[in-house]
Amino acid sequence: MINVLRNVLRTTRVVPFSLKRSFSTAPKRINLWTQPRSSSTSLMYSFKSRGDCSVVDEPLYAHYVEKRNVYRPYREQLLQVQSPNIDSVLSDVILCENKYTTDLVFFKHMGKQLLPDTDWKWILQCHNVILLRHPRDVLASFHAGLGDVESAIEESGLLSLWDIFTYIKETKSNKNDDDRVCIILHDDLIGNPEGTLRALCKKLGIDFTPSMLKWEKGGIPEDGIWAKTWYHSSHASNSFIKKGVESSLKTLPEAVESAIELDLLKPFEELQKLRLKPEPILPDERNAHIKIHVGGKLLDRNDAKISVFDSVVQGGDAVWEGLRVYNGRIFELDEHLQRMVESAHMLMFEGIPAQDEIKRAIFECLHANKMYNDTHIRLTLTRGQKVSSGMSPTNNQEGCCLIVLPEWKGLVSSSNKSVSAPMTLITSTQRRNNPMFLDSKIHHNNLLNNILAKIEANLANADDALMLDMDGFVSETNATNVFMIKDNVLYTPFADACLPGITRKRIIDMSRSSGINCQEKRLSLFDFYNADEVFCTGTMCGLAPVARIDGRIINPSNPKYPGAITSKLQKEYLKITEDDRYSVKIEDVKF
Repeated sequence: MINVLRNVLRTTRVVPFSLKRSFSTAPKRINLWTQPRSSSTSLMYSFKSRGDCSVVDEPLYAHYVEKRNVYRPYREQLLQVQSPNIDSVLSDVILCENKYTTDLVFFKHMGKQLLPDTDWKWILQCHNVILLRHPRDVLASFHAGLGDVESAIEESGLLSLWDIFTYIKETKSNKNDDDRVCIILHDDLIGNPEGTLRALCKKLGIDFTPSMLKWEKGGIPEDGIWAKTWYHSSHASNSFIKKGVESSLKTLPEAVESAIELDLLKPFEELQKLRLKPEPILPDERNAHIKIHVGGKLLDRNDAKISVFDSVVQGGDAVWEGLRVYNGRIFELDEHLQRMVESAHMLMFEGIPAQDEIKRAIFECLHANKMYNDTHIRLTLTRGQKVSSGMSPTNNQEGCCLIVLPEWKGLVSSSNKSVSAPMTLITSTQRRNNPMFLDSKIHHNNLLNNILAKIEANLANADDALMLDMDGFVSETNATNVFMIKDNVLYTPFADACLPGITRKRIIDMSRSSGINCQEKRLSLFDFYNADEVFCTGTMCGLAPVARIDGRIINPSNPKYPGAITSKLQKEYLKITEDDRYSVKIEDVKF
């Protein structure tokens, strides 16, 4: 059946159409060619929410239904409200010169509605976007929704999208025709809507607007009459929302699986290779043009690179520190530099730069970026460049490489989420490194132990993951130290399988001097689940309250975050960051 469909789609197109508009004439017309169940309706709503874009829902639908004699429960009503004549649709709707007052017009189409026995030249008058979804997802959705597998295969529309793409590429008349078509993935649009929309808008030559990420629930006046039948999930949401089961987990009849392998997978994979990659999204746009110190040079962000022979690339062989700038001063700078030097000494680095030299590089970089507050610095010291790839440090003959990476960054979690909102934690299956394997006191760059835990947190939609030691006691999170309060006593795990953090030490000293009983102790998950208050500490986040661990609400009888003691410690900690005794002034240096 798929082969029959392929032959039908590739028949000669014979019906001519007289084109009246040039491509450059405003408004800019955008055709979206897609498959069913591919978030095309959400994308239509997204463009509608811009405010400068008119949208038209499947203007070729009546033409397709009549010519193919396709059954739809709303067929008669559709033929009454929408012209089945392709020439009328083109002249009165798609290419009409005076119909639209907006700068943009967005036409949503199912790919199969562009019938092969019509003239396709008109699509070259428009920008064309192909929205692609994995054929297993589309067919499984149809199989569940319609109960007719053969019909679902025919209507999946993938081969139609392949033909549309091929036609545009093969009939382009000049080099600018490469801009006539682009491909985006359903999974990208749902998983990273802002990045995908930014990339799409850039390709279309229009500005991205944040309004494209949200719209009102309930649909829009431009919805087709078929909306009541098909748009239930779209009307229930106001953004791009991931739903359903991954295609690899869905069960399909053997005949359908065979059709996917033989007929659908190859064109999907070929189109997928050409997809627009989502644009990277910076948490703070000011960081797009920062200067970074690398190996003694101040470089622009896009030029800040190290050699593929550097040890940090070859084996994560480096040490690092996180620094924070408050009001023209670097908090706990001497303590951080001492720890970095000690970690480098433990790893037998050679040519470790003097602390004054490191400070000068930091000061110079901060001045170059005019960063004197709300700044986080990632300070890295690699073993340096190797003369040949390999594990042995004997290949390192050029000394260490220092990297100073400052960013505009307020107090945030490891996901760059503001800690003004309480954190949610899960417990990772990964155990924190023990000194008998790799001592966690070494502040090294081989963070796979932590990253695997962070992945688990991401998959659970949590902020971070608690990590246990080899005996099952709480150690720390993947990114921070952790404290709990019970009956007005402050507890934190022993620094056996966790980093003895500098912020952790400051909180311990600060609490004891404030009259708060603070104890280091072996603590289990039971203790944390039943704590009165829980908070995380680190240079990046400061003191961040925790509201949930593994679905358990912290102190459900009094769910206040931060709690009384955490709030008090936050205020005391802020005072200390402003105290000159605990920080180093950013000195003037000559560039």
